[in-house]
Amino acid sequence: MRTFGYSAVLIGAAMLAPGAMAQTAPAAPAAKPFEYTPWYEQKILPPPLSATVAFWSNYRFRGISQTSNAPGYNGSLDFEYELAPWVTTYAGVWASNINFNGGLRPRVEVDVYGGFKGKLFDKLGWNVQFIGYLYPGSTASQALNYFEVMPSLSWDFGFMEVAGGVALSPNYTVGSGFAAWPFGDVTVPIPIEILQPYKVAAFAHIGYQAIEKNDKFGTPDYLEWEAGVKWELYGFKMFVKYGDTNLKRSECFGGLNWCRATVVFGVSKTF
Repeated sequence: MRTFGYSAVLIGAAMLAPGAMAQTAPAAPAAKPFEYTPWYEQKILPPPLSATVAFWSNYRFRGISQTSNAPGYNGSLDFEYELAPWVTTYAGVWASNINFNGGLRPRVEVDVYGGFKGKLFDKLGWNVQFIGYLYPGSTASQALNYFEVMPSLSWDFGFMEVAGGVALSPNYTVGSGFAAWPFGDVTVPIPIEILQPYKVAAFAHIGYQAIEKNDKFGTPDYLEWEAGVKWELYGFKMFVKYGDTNLKRSECFGGLNWCRATVVFGVSKTF
């Protein structure tokens, strides 16, 4: 009995000796460094959702003011999902104040849109968009609501990007019949090193609005163009641009000044 007890003591001591165990606990993983996200890059909504708010000194649509040359305040809610490396589906709703009826209704424009877009060969961009333009509060006799489909293509040359497309409507606003709006755009990043963090770029646009029933719309077919500069600062996207049309004042809805040359400033933030 003594021999057994003495052996048990020796075995127990050996088991408690340092290094006697076959396995040791794994070391704790190193703590990840703290990653700081600047406030202007923080997102409120989780992917694939995003929201944008914007201010424009004048809400102009295809060269014509939709706010009687007053400022425009707008916002959007967007959804985007990648179906494949070369195709993404998206949908959204956008709204802005308007004033082209003497201050009477409608006072809001709501656009509902969706489509498919993607990029091929890292250079060729494509987009097929479907847009419904809605004017809550408008009457059936005004016939302001309408629909468009807008296919477009773009090519990135590196030093500049060019894009073009056409918007087609089977029955344009105010029941003015079939309408087509072919357009072209060019964007040129400014290659100055000190400006690169701000993504400064010059841009230009030209479009031609053709309408079947010009008398119902209020203008003849017309050319519109604009050119400007855009940049980013602390997550805010800003631009200043000059735009005009070839419409005389007498041709602009009976003598209104909504089609005149104008400088517009805008700022937006996506959350």
